[in-house]
Amino acid sequence: MSWTEDEDRKAELQASNQDASTDNEASKKQEERAELDPNKAIWSLLEKTLSENLIEKRRARRWKIFFRLFTFMLVIAAGAAWFAKANFQEVSLERDVVAMIPMRGVIGSEAAIEASTFVNLLDDAYQNHFLQGVVIEMNSPGGSPVHSGIIYDAIRSKQQAYPQIPILVVVEDMAASGGYYIASAANEIYADKASLVGSIGVISSGFDASQLLEKIGVERRTFTAGRNKAFLDPFAPMTEEAQQKWQAVLNETHQQFISAVKEGRGSRLTVTDDVFSGMVFTGAQAVDIGLIDGLSSVNTLLNNRFPNALPVFYRPSENAWEVLAKELGVKIATKVLSNPQLH
Repeated sequence: MSWTEDEDRKAELQASNQDASTDNEASKKQEERAELDPNKAIWSLLEKTLSENLIEKRRARRWKIFFRLFTFMLVIAAGAAWFAKANFQEVSLERDVVAMIPMRGVIGSEAAIEASTFVNLLDDAYQNHFLQGVVIEMNSPGGSPVHSGIIYDAIRSKQQAYPQIPILVVVEDMAASGGYYIASAANEIYADKASLVGSIGVISSGFDASQLLEKIGVERRTFTAGRNKAFLDPFAPMTEEAQQKWQAVLNETHQQFISAVKEGRGSRLTVTDDVFSGMVFTGAQAVDIGLIDGLSSVNTLLNNRFPNALPVFYRPSENAWEVLAKELGVKIATKVLSNPQLH
């Protein structure tokens, strides 16, 4: 094959034209990209902002983890402190002690004063070899005669087993009905001059609405097996038989109450027409008829009778975690309610 200089020049010219065309196409593509992304600077700024925001979120997450861990450690520390406080009084103290047992509230099953709970507290108190006395802080309007009788019997039993350890009751606002039933078992009873003491009686109350249903045109349907099964139904009249039998139950319970008081108080009690009538007396009146032994407060009694003994309190125990959870829950709820926010 032969070639000439003219052909060589033509080839070079064609190659030059192709390069120029390629450059023009690249330039056009760059221009098109520039047209499609006219806010490149804005996008770059946005990208930078998002990146910084991500970094801040990561920092905030680290601080959140730190505070959660710190809060968890505080809860653990508070729980440990609560356990230590709850169990502190179980530690044997190498000195004379006087057991303090508060009894405040209504007496009965699942009530503030429940027999099984306070009998156990009494047993716990007598486990201490340095026990010099037991002081019951009484403030109760009464309640179940069954639970009152159980606690009464437990106190009398301890007196017989440990005659050298006195059991004293100090009345705060009142020791009425079942509250006085329990108090009468103690060796001595003290109260304030204005405290309410006594109410040695039994009560069962209700209402008779049998005629009401008749007037409004309602018929009651009650099915029983046993003619006295529904004798306390307020929507049915009480039969004479039911009245007599229920009154006999109340009288028997009252006699049990009277016998317990006479046994506990002994010759100190002056029996009058009012003593067992269910009447309540002030502390000053109760001294005169022998329902109590004198007027005194808890602090005065401790200073006079147990000046060198350490008061150790025995209270119904609660689950430490439940108590802690309740306290934290109340605090959190209070904070949330006091700072309402809309999201």
